Amino acid sequence: MAEGVLAVFEHPDDESLLAGGALAAFAASGRRVAIVSMTRGERGPTELPGLTGGPALGDVREAELLRAARALGASAAECLDYPDGDLAGVDERQAARRLSRILVRERPELVISFSEEGLYWHPDHLAVSRLLNAALALAGRGGAQVWLYGATWPQGHARRLVSLMHARGLTADLWGLEPDAFGAAADSITTRLDVRPFLRAKLAALRAYASQIGPRHLLSVLPDDLAEEFLGCEFFVRIKPEGSRRDWLAEAFPSAPGHSPLR
Repeated sequence: MAEGVLAVFEHPDDESLLAGGALAAFAASGRRVAIVSMTRGERGPTELPGLTGGPALGDVREAELLRAARALGASAAECLDYPDGDLAGVDERQAARRLSRILVRERPELVISFSEEGLYWHPDHLAVSRLLNAALALAGRGGAQVWLYGATWPQGHARRLVSLMHARGLTADLWGLEPDAFGAAADSITTRLDVRPFLRAKLAALRAYASQIGPRHLLSVLPDDLAEEFLGCEFFVRIKPEGSRRDWLAEAFPSAPGHSPLR
């Protein structure tokens, strides 16, 4: 059996926004794809009437993750029970050990998480990267090499999308965040993948998150051409192994006939 892919993020929906196309592609190629959300997202905002933050929202977001995982073709998905909004304050050794057990269980060849800036410098996103690095050191893998890539957007990507939405008179909300907060320096991005053949699955996964993508959200009204342009390419930073010039992700990406990774 081909070794699998493990995605580790902070909230349910991070995986679909940043790497949904890549995850769907690997799943379609027959690799096992597993998704781990460190929290249940119980302290986030919600677009669902009558629902407020807390355990009920956590239940909803966990169920949404499972639906999104099915849309992507993932084999497994789970939410851990770390506190949303306070991941940076958890016992690092305990959390790293827990993640290391998941790594040993899944035996991934590829791990996808956040890149250095956590997409927009969210402290909990940064904590995921720190915990995952500690877990990888603990898990070892008996000398087998694990490729770690951080998913991100290039700086200016969100700003350009918001500007085009405004020009068409469409809503352009991105969870209330300033568009210029998003992204990594373009020269830090090592891999660009053309995921357009898997865009339908990625959009279905994103739209499974009804609690997070309401009628005022950009993604709820995103026109097809802009979806293809802005969500049809995914961006990654190769993190491990350090010093390697090989781009395993671009080499292994199972693109559909007629498509290939972007260079």
